[in-house]
Amino acid sequence: MARRRRLEPPPAQDLAAIRAAAGGADGERASLDRLGPPPIAREVASVAEAQRSGIEALRSEARRFRADADRLAEADAAGLVIREVPLQEIDVDYLARDRMPRLDDDAEMLALRQSIERHGQRTPLELADLGASTEPRYGLVSGYRRYGALQGLFRETGAARWSVARAIVRTPGTLGAAFIAMVEENEVRESLSYFERGQVCLRAVEQGAFDTVDAAIDALFDGASPAKRSKIRSFVLICETVGDVLRRPEALGERLGLRLAQAIRADHGGALRRFLGERPGRSRDAVGEQAALLAFLTQLKTRPEPSPPRDRTLPGGGRIVLRRRAGRTVIEIEGVAIDSTAEETLLAAIARVIPAPDG
Repeated sequence: MARRRRLEPPPAQDLAAIRAAAGGADGERASLDRLGPPPIAREVASVAEAQRSGIEALRSEARRFRADADRLAEADAAGLVIREVPLQEIDVDYLARDRMPRLDDDAEMLALRQSIERHGQRTPLELADLGASTEPRYGLVSGYRRYGALQGLFRETGAARWSVARAIVRTPGTLGAAFIAMVEENEVRESLSYFERGQVCLRAVEQGAFDTVDAAIDALFDGASPAKRSKIRSFVLICETVGDVLRRPEALGERLGLRLAQAIRADHGGALRRFLGERPGRSRDAVGEQAALLAFLTQLKTRPEPSPPRDRTLPGGGRIVLRRRAGRTVIEIEGVAIDSTAEETLLAAIARVIPAPDG
């Protein structure tokens, strides 16, 4: 059986030596603590803190840039950002214009050009973005005269500053929306004439923006009274009948225009076209043209009332009707279809019975 060893405390002198050694180590550690970390450690910590601060600043700046970019994109999409667009990238015929084009020597156009030359282009054009793959890239919605003034200045001077236009760019959802934007902008700046209102409605239908003239009038002039819309319809009729032979139709007054529309509805449209096309010395100015239109209406008042239609019932059904309209004789066949042989026979029979003109 092993003998147990009894543990005894170290001698007093050993304990004193141990305590002295421990006290020296604690003092050394305390001294080192008071000195702090060594220089290289302090430098590493400083660099790390600077990096953390720099990274956070960059992240904050990036967030700010993203927010600014988003706001800029929203403003640009809303048409609130002015760009500089080369004139050659603008399709001036994108929409049929509601305002009638003026001549280069028009006093208002000359004044506009002089103003832009002195002060620069103050009011931007409004353009429709047609897509990056199209050529030209943009379609002109409003600012036709400003575009013309810039183009004239560039053509005369060749200065690069007039080869670009200040513009806001929109993305209209439909062609109809572009027409509405054009009409609204011009109505606010200067009220359109009734002929110009009628013309833009007719052109909007021709370009497929609206299915009917009535739909175009309702959309483009939705705030107009029923009476005003009715007048616009009358001027659409003038546009359709004689718009291409009038010299200064934008100067056509409301009262005279309504009288002309009434004459057209009474089947005098053909006579009006012949009168405007054949009269000698056709006036280029508005005063002369309106005087001629008044003369035509005066002639209508002195003409005898049109004779009532005459008709005959055809043996095989249907009827043949003869009408006299503004110096013309019109023969209509109703209720039956005829082939080309019958047409030739009918024309030959009419030619035999109509006498030759005198002289």
